[in-house]
Amino acid sequence: MNTESEVLTELTSETIKKALQILKNNRTKSEFINNLPKSKSLPKKQIISELISCYEKESLVLVLGAGVSMGFGLPNWDTLLQKLMITTIEKEQNVSTVLSRLFTSVFSPSPLIAGRYLQKFYDDKKLSFEEAVRKVLYEEIDIDKPSELMDEIINFCVAPGKSPNLDSIITYNFDDILEQRLSKVGVQVPHKPIYGIGMNPDGQLPIFHVHGYLQQKGELTEQNQITFGESIYHKQYIDIYSWNNIVQINKFRDSNCLFIGSSLTDPNIRRLLDIAKKQSGETQENHFIFKMRHKEEDVQVRLRTLLTENKELLNDKSLAALNFNETVRFLIEIIERFEESDTTSFGVKTIWINDWKEIPEIMQSVRLRSK
Repeated sequence: MNTESEVLTELTSETIKKALQILKNNRTKSEFINNLPKSKSLPKKQIISELISCYEKESLVLVLGAGVSMGFGLPNWDTLLQKLMITTIEKEQNVSTVLSRLFTSVFSPSPLIAGRYLQKFYDDKKLSFEEAVRKVLYEEIDIDKPSELMDEIINFCVAPGKSPNLDSIITYNFDDILEQRLSKVGVQVPHKPIYGIGMNPDGQLPIFHVHGYLQQKGELTEQNQITFGESIYHKQYIDIYSWNNIVQINKFRDSNCLFIGSSLTDPNIRRLLDIAKKQSGETQENHFIFKMRHKEEDVQVRLRTLLTENKELLNDKSLAALNFNETVRFLIEIIERFEESDTTSFGVKTIWINDWKEIPEIMQSVRLRSK
């Protein structure tokens, strides 16, 4: 059964109803907030100092999520699924692009169902699923698009002179944007994408593509299998000794990871973080994640929409007691406290930011070791 705290971690009509009840009674509100997980937000200077220490020990691992690649024109997960569905519907049913687009827009199949269908479709037709994904993945790419974040990631990889080196990079992205950008730096940067069994870094900076690797050009082999459909995901989930699981557990246990463009919602990643934390016996937080604070204006829009759709929440009595802006701030405080508590439980410290531009700025301070 949900507790008050659990109910309030998502912005739904139930959340609003509960917030209204609590806000009408100042004592209840005060008691409720006092029982929330305590915020462990650290000053930016302290966070930079801790990251510098990890960097100087050469134990820093950059862990890259989808947020790093999407700025280059790559589709998000839903768009990728939709485009692949459109292609298969056209092939299977011999219908026009307009009709297939209408189907995916109107019915919006769930990602799990769509992913399973797509994997089976290509297996049955003996077609390369990876080739189809690669075609959609890169069709609108702008590899030369300016990106302060990617530039800063590249700067960490170069490590000129007496600068420390990264331990490694883990990426959950299929693309080779990082590798392509590294090849254009102008100086040789020894690096190697690792995406299958038996691949060794050979003294180069390893870039572990733990969900698979689809380079833009070149032949795809069995080693290029991606974690996409349910069957492969389940196989990876069950096989704790798969190469990609072992890599993640080792890095989560023995290194200091900085999560960039990741939300830590993937069940397998959460499981591996849990395993690594138990194996290390550590009680403190050894990793870091960038998280964007919830913007008041965005929550206001969501709240107004919910109140409009659920007019029963606004009877005369509660409307009179409701201070809209206070409710918004109240909800944000609750959600952010719980998000921070969640990441802390995996040994990950939250670095709260108000703008994505803060990420390369913080990273530069770490790289230049300017505390």
